[in-house]
Amino acid sequence: MLSKLATLILGILSERERNPYEITKMLEYLQTKKWLPLADSTVYATINNLKKRGLISGRIEKSGNLPEKTIYNITPEGEVELQESITGFLSEDNYQTTNFDIGILLMHNLSKNEILIKLKEKLERLEANAFDIRKQVFAFEREAGKIAFTSLAMLKHRLHVSEAEIKTIKELIKELNIRMEVSELSPFDMRMVGG
Repeated sequence: MLSKLATLILGILSERERNPYEITKMLEYLQTKKWLPLADSTVYATINNLKKRGLISGRIEKSGNLPEKTIYNITPEGEVELQESITGFLSEDNYQTTNFDIGILLMHNLSKNEILIKLKEKLERLEANAFDIRKQVFAFEREAGKIAFTSLAMLKHRLHVSEAEIKTIKELIKELNIRMEVSELSPFDMRMVGG
């Protein structure tokens, strides 16, 4: 299975051929940096890797006085890899522990005040992000015939993930406001309770 970025690039090229600049602009339009941290240099490196593997091919194009640019398209081998990756991503049960999960587990190492400050900061960012996604969803729903339903579904999924984290943070803040101390029990004491 290909990386997330390689799969996205192949997916973009499966629609039509593009140059690397157009690919990076498409990734910006999709706001991938919000959920897949990457630099433009990583995009270019991934394009080169896909070319070396024979999953995309390129041709040089010259237009007037403009510099030459390479236009890439997906190869038949790339189509096969893209389909396998999509199938893998759709069928994968991915319950990876996130950084946030680890932070929650170990937050008893911080003072109650530090935890509350960090959680409230994160809550503000998440609520702003959820607001932006809701605006996009609303705009896409108004353009129902012009936008792929898969784009809308992906945005709604991102919204649901944000809403789940918002709910968790609000519950943590509420719990912290009730408790006198944070470090009452060790999170590593996994003995069965009531046993």
